[in-house]
Amino acid sequence: MEPQHNYPSYNAGFQQQVYGRKRSKKGCFAAGIIIVLLIISGSLFLAYFIYNKTNNTLEEITEKFRKIGGKEKFVGTRNEDSRFTGAFVDALEVPLPGSTPVIFLLTDASKTYIETKKRPGYYSTGAACIDCKTIAYIYDPTSDKIITNTEVKFPDIISSTELFIKDDKVYQFTKAYGETPAGVNIYDSRTAKLLSETTDFISAYPELSEGITELNVRAENKTVNFETKDGRKKIIYSIELQKIFKDDKSFRTAIESTAEGEGYIYGMASEDNDSRKQLHKITAPAKYILSQRSILMSYADRNNMLKSYSAHSVRVSDKNYIEGIIYAQDENNVLIISLTAAGKKSERIFTCVDAGTGAEKWSVQQNDLFDYMKIDEEQNSAQSFFSTKDKITVSIHGALVLLKLKGDGVIGFDSETGRKMWSIQPAPAGF
Repeated sequence: MEPQHNYPSYNAGFQQQVYGRKRSKKGCFAAGIIIVLLIISGSLFLAYFIYNKTNNTLEEITEKFRKIGGKEKFVGTRNEDSRFTGAFVDALEVPLPGSTPVIFLLTDASKTYIETKKRPGYYSTGAACIDCKTIAYIYDPTSDKIITNTEVKFPDIISSTELFIKDDKVYQFTKAYGETPAGVNIYDSRTAKLLSETTDFISAYPELSEGITELNVRAENKTVNFETKDGRKKIIYSIELQKIFKDDKSFRTAIESTAEGEGYIYGMASEDNDSRKQLHKITAPAKYILSQRSILMSYADRNNMLKSYSAHSVRVSDKNYIEGIIYAQDENNVLIISLTAAGKKSERIFTCVDAGTGAEKWSVQQNDLFDYMKIDEEQNSAQSFFSTKDKITVSIHGALVLLKLKGDGVIGFDSETGRKMWSIQPAPAGF
């Protein structure tokens, strides 16, 4: 028997179901309303998203362009020279045949700010810059005029860079930081024209052919320690000899072979192991003064240790120099910076000692130095002795002594009298 089929009571032939969307005026109207509502909702969401994004961006920009200078305010005033732009880095005297010397002065003219990066599970705050660059100036102190200047761009913060002069060329050695690679720029010392960059320097020395990853400068013996991409870390470059050595031992052997006889060097030591330092004159073989300079100075009052280098020392006077540091010396002068008093508030004194006799030639008091050299931990913990001592450098150029404070400026003194000849404090780079 066939299975039973039940049919609806209406006429199925005239009511056949058509599958798909039914078209009607009411259906079209409802669909239109839905589309309009979706468009309005999307527009509102987009507007909110744009507002929120813009607001966040404005907050980021506000945060980004908050200058570093606002975080650490030092006590004191600056006599800014608007002819020079940027934070002071370094300065050197450049001899000119038949004329008075000029000054090669370098500033960091980058627009620097504090950058904060946030994302889920990550937060970092650090220094960053836009328009990252240094400016090299040739300044004539006799006429008080800038002769010329040269800008050099960098991809990121210039964290540490140092200058040396050799054979009418100025060498700039820069440490790696962020996107800024370790590198070497060479300038014409008289015109500040950029003569060569890192790739040119590397091409002159096969030992560096794989590339430089980092460098470390040792100012006391004018050498640079290079680390390379092929894993070497002991390569020594002598600025004076213009030569690469495979390691420090090879360099010391080379410079010792060039010296004969005896010489002397000065060092500081504390008789009672406190902040009072006394000046000692160390007599030693010339070869060790060249190759073991820092070691001899560290043994200034320890003749038992100096014997290992056939050296001996004598204390030159009863004068105590509070936290005294020898910042520079040559065959004629010893330059010392000390404090007027120990403690959280003090001033600095700049003293020149005759290297031949050990007697003081002159002293310059704080009122003729930079205000930012004062010690005032009560006002600002960053203005302590230990926070500021490494920002100071001194260089001797015959009749001229340059006292330099990183980030602030440079003062030129007469090496015989201590007379302040000129002073430059560049104006900060603004946005």
